Amino acid sequence: MKKIFFLTAFTFIYTTGNLFAQDIAKSARVSSPIKIDGDPQEWSQPLRYYDVSTKLSFAVTNDDRNIYICFQTADELNQVKIMRAGMSVSLSPKGMHKVSINFPLQEDTANSQSRDNNRQPGFDRTNSRNNFLQHHTMMEVNGFTTRKGMIAINDSSGINTAINWDAANKLTYEIAIPLKELFGADFTAAELSKDITLHVEINAVKKKDGPGAGDENSGYAGKGSGGRGGGRMGGQGHHHNTASSAEQVEGVHDNLSRTSLFEKTELKQKFILAQN
Repeated sequence: MKKIFFLTAFTFIYTTGNLFAQDIAKSARVSSPIKIDGDPQEWSQPLRYYDVSTKLSFAVTNDDRNIYICFQTADELNQVKIMRAGMSVSLSPKGMHKVSINFPLQEDTANSQSRDNNRQPGFDRTNSRNNFLQHHTMMEVNGFTTRKGMIAINDSSGINTAINWDAANKLTYEIAIPLKELFGADFTAAELSKDITLHVEINAVKKKDGPGAGDENSGYAGKGSGGRGGGRMGGQGHHHNTASSAEQVEGVHDNLSRTSLFEKTELKQKFILAQN
């Protein structure tokens, strides 16, 4: 087992109910392009790999023109972290340069505070997500053959990203990267055979100063900082002046989960492209 799994993240593959680490994963081959729209219907479920650090399930596929990557998370705190702190995805073919996509971009403090003010009370999950999609239409890219800087998430180069949610509130994040944008227009079969390192970073949510600074998750998911008073997303919480032993344990677990909002997480996984 390579040290990469101890130093960065533990990556697992689901096979017959067992979990085991993969040094180099294999991309699956697809016969037709995958539409990048945040809808996972074109991906086999569950996604093949799971990373415990970032709480992301993920899979990689390719055809003759593109690499496709899909991430999913059902953890609502993790979704908050991605939406507010932002996420970076990079690919590094062995011995070659790195390309990166920053999407979503990290929110500035003013925007997050403004959205927090609109979120309390009576937070509406659907409206919040629609607002997110309407205001996150750009991504920052670097290292690609023809693109650098801020571009649209459905850019004409074929570098595309999309986020959406299903009926079970699971977040799906899809990416398409043209091979010519990664390797250059005149890429060779030898270059395509190189192993590629996928590196994902989920940024830490920035803490605010002043009263309630620790409650970065107001209006999203989980409980408020005052025990059970915050309620879960979309539900009504109930305040208890005294808590049972079970509630105290749950409160400790909740506080530990919320702490992860303020910590950067990352995964690294090597993979090779599927060939004809």
